[in-house]
Amino acid sequence: MAKQKNAVVLYFLEILVVIIGITAAFALDRWSSNNKENTLEKNYKSSLVADLDKDIKDLQMVIDSTNTILKNIGEVFQFNYTNASVESYKRRHVVSTYLASYFYPQNGTYVSLINSGDIAVIKDFELKKELSDLYNVKYKEIERIDQVIKNLVDNMIQPYMIQKVEFSIRRDGIGSAGPLKTNEATNMIGSMFNLMSARQQAYQDIIAQCDSLKSKIQKGRAD
Repeated sequence: MAKQKNAVVLYFLEILVVIIGITAAFALDRWSSNNKENTLEKNYKSSLVADLDKDIKDLQMVIDSTNTILKNIGEVFQFNYTNASVESYKRRHVVSTYLASYFYPQNGTYVSLINSGDIAVIKDFELKKELSDLYNVKYKEIERIDQVIKNLVDNMIQPYMIQKVEFSIRRDGIGSAGPLKTNEATNMIGSMFNLMSARQQAYQDIIAQCDSLKSKIQKGRAD
């Protein structure tokens, strides 16, 4: 009877050891999986912050160059309305009417997150929502604005200026201000000025959103 009892005890101990082993193995596997996901999430977040930093820098560069363009275009209108002498007009005034720089977002990390399915490692739902809003909505809106400006420049303003305006060979100026004073030129240049001015505010808003998103990512990494 004692031997039978001991055998039962040993049998249950063996089962207990197996259960503990299986449980420990599952726990270790979960820990390893969670650790890999946490590391992957941190790496993606670091890369997202780097992309946002580059976007903020590039947006500011476009804003700064556009400020110079707007200043030159504003002077063209000032010269036109005050009947300034042709000597007042410089090459930069004409060139600025069809010169524009554009923003190209650094979206490689976000695209990788979506295409690989790794977006699931970003645990913060609100963060994922804000990332989607930036890359799928706000950046697309900026792209459309830029395309409108590019179409205006490439299809209307640049061909007109190259065909109509006589650039002075011997000095930094133009032969006649007449082509800049026509209704066609005034309307095209005015449209360019208004579009670029509106885009400046849109770019500023994107910078603010990038800064906010970057802070949220960095806070999440710290937590």
